[in-house]
Amino acid sequence: MLIQILGCAAGGGFPQWNCNCPNCRGVRDGSLRALPRTQSSIALSDDGVHWILCNASPDIRAQLESFAPLQPGRALRDTGISAIILMDSQIDHTTGLLMLREGCPHQVWCTDMVHEDLSTGFPLFNMLTHWNGGLNWNRIELDQSFSIPACPNLRFTPLPLRSAAPPYSPHRFDPHPGDNIGLIVEDLNTGGKLFYAPGLGKV
Repeated sequence: MLIQILGCAAGGGFPQWNCNCPNCRGVRDGSLRALPRTQSSIALSDDGVHWILCNASPDIRAQLESFAPLQPGRALRDTGISAIILMDSQIDHTTGLLMLREGCPHQVWCTDMVHEDLSTGFPLFNMLTHWNGGLNWNRIELDQSFSIPACPNLRFTPLPLRSAAPPYSPHRFDPHPGDNIGLIVEDLNTGGKLFYAPGLGKV
């Protein structure tokens, strides 16, 4: 299993555009020994050619430019992104889908709750149908593992996390399993495992 950390900051990135806390101020003026960071996302692959994007950050363009395997390299229009998994429907994990519109259709895996939010309160699935068919939804069932054809040697097991749905969700104040998930990813060849949970509110 190949793992590329594309971004590891919270929503808004680091430094956050409207924040003047000691950390954000320090990284801007050079008084803090730290590097700017983009919003959270990782990419996974079992062959180094086909990649699964976990979350689509608003910073996706910069993240793609920073990692050559995700850039066009085989054709006039091309990408290494073969599939996308959404862990939740928060803005900082989904807005990047708008930046990826020129590459539609995309295969997107998410839960029923995430699909509902992104078809109603923040209707990305509806909006992006106007770009070559948009997003093809693949349902994540909370009680079973799944695989993705682009990376057949990886097995994904969802783990529901305790989390509130975003402000635009129809069930903002009525949490449902599937609003936010973590993923256990297993390499079927080596037995190696990864646990990814960018929305983990409680260990």
